Amino acid sequence: MNKEYLSKILKIFIFITSIVGLLSIVLEYGFYLSSKYKLILHDVSIAVIILYMFYHIAQFILSEKKKSYLILHKIEVLLISLILLETILYFFNLSIVKQISRFLNFKNIAFLYVVFAQIFIVLGLIFGGLWYNNEVLQLKIHPSRLFVMSFMITIAIGTILLMLPASTVLRHMNFIDALFTSTSAVCVTGLTSVDTSAYFTTFGKFVIMGLFQIGGLGLMTLTTFFALFLSGSMGIRGRLIINDILGEENIGAVSKVLVIITTSTFFIELIGAGLLFVSVYQSFPNYQEALFFSIFHSISAFCNAGFSLLSLNLMDPLVQNNFLFTFTISLLIVIGGLGFPTLMSVKYFRKHKGAEFSVKRIPLQARIVVSTTVLLIIVGTLFFYFSEVNNTLKNLTFFEKLSASYFQSVTSRTAGFNTLDFGQMGVPIILFFLFLMFVGASPGGTGGGIKTTTFAILIISSWQLIKEKKHVTMKNRTIPQKTVLGALLKTFLSISIISTGIFILTIFEEKSLIDLTFEAFSAFGTVGLSRGITSSLSEIGKLVIILLMLIGRVGPLAFIYSIIKTREIYELDLPTEDISIL
Repeated sequence: MNKEYLSKILKIFIFITSIVGLLSIVLEYGFYLSSKYKLILHDVSIAVIILYMFYHIAQFILSEKKKSYLILHKIEVLLISLILLETILYFFNLSIVKQISRFLNFKNIAFLYVVFAQIFIVLGLIFGGLWYNNEVLQLKIHPSRLFVMSFMITIAIGTILLMLPASTVLRHMNFIDALFTSTSAVCVTGLTSVDTSAYFTTFGKFVIMGLFQIGGLGLMTLTTFFALFLSGSMGIRGRLIINDILGEENIGAVSKVLVIITTSTFFIELIGAGLLFVSVYQSFPNYQEALFFSIFHSISAFCNAGFSLLSLNLMDPLVQNNFLFTFTISLLIVIGGLGFPTLMSVKYFRKHKGAEFSVKRIPLQARIVVSTTVLLIIVGTLFFYFSEVNNTLKNLTFFEKLSASYFQSVTSRTAGFNTLDFGQMGVPIILFFLFLMFVGASPGGTGGGIKTTTFAILIISSWQLIKEKKHVTMKNRTIPQKTVLGALLKTFLSISIISTGIFILTIFEEKSLIDLTFEAFSAFGTVGLSRGITSSLSEIGKLVIILLMLIGRVGPLAFIYSIIKTREIYELDLPTEDISIL
């Protein structure tokens, strides 16, 4: 038996073993089992760890380039080394796990060993999946199809996890509501058919938080980042696919972009969680609850998810008039919605010969994104203030009115948090919010909509067309005709998809047209705001909203490209003939 054949057998063996280990974890935490069965599952976890160590030792022995193997599997080697070190220290009564248990005042040391073993199994599965991710990137799959598939797979896994008995207080969740919640989380929308705070257990809330963290960054972005971290390299096709997904023109910079995106996300969310914790910790019985509350809302805000652990969302008295809390949430929403390409263009200064500092030219896209975002926030704030000053704002002080107007203006484009009841708002502001939700966030951001750049291009190109200009120009730069046509196509498709969704909803739902329209725009824009009809929608209505959330998150163009069969087209220059549109 040659080494290559033996290596393949070992890979199949460890794959089956890993699945068994994963199932043991799911059974223990996803179901309510007796102590007898839990002990059996604990033994299974320990056995999986032993077999996992045996696998890597065997692969190391079979490897011809042992040094390269250690470098490529540095994380696995580190984990195995820690296990061996703990085993040695245990016999000398110097166990690290025992020290941790004493520090935490945790008496059941055996269970703590099992928990660490289960963490090891999960990490092993993640690393194995990341290695497989590199192989997936080498397949001849259209980037859009790969992108949409990553979301659909994540939604499916989330649905299964949310249907586990341990995820909900009632120990049961029907398929439609689980699919709806999973889609809403992965597509960072925030529409909920059940009360997140009261319906889900701590385990279920952790699942939801994980889903909108993955959805905010994008599954392919996360897995490719960690795959790069492990292997240190990526094939050319993999770079081209990730380049298409991230919108990074410089293929050589893809690795750097992935690192910046992932690390900056976690850093911003950490800072946000700290500020939120400071603003609310005195209102909780212990620091642990306050910390989880803060982390959950920080990730939800930065990812523009709109999920809250409060039944009344941010209308709850705990945070409604807490300016530090609401302002931090709004700031996280704005930063997340600006998009990573814009955030990465903040380095304006560089050393230059002949001058101490010189301003590096800000990319045109970043200027469009920032100026459009600021304009929409200001206009939205003013419009909301004057529209609702005698309605939902009438019992507030002047500062509270401005603060609430600003917050609703920010959240209505992408996030879905609300400090005021949208069901009580007047028709004028609701119609204006339809426009804000339709525009949405910016390219590379964590929100939906047609994007601020698309909106800006539409306005400027329309104005310049009226002035009979030959080319569309912005800031002394010419916008390619392909980009202008793409913006028009994206807008047309978005309107068509939303209109179709509204039409189907009016057939199956006995709700007012304004409520159904608001729900459809909110779903497509991945906003998550509602006028209180989400939970009462029929199964068909929920399926329509689910589809709108998915298309809105991945984008109508990417969704269509993932369905149609692409082929190489040879374009010919044909005779032109004008057609009147007047």
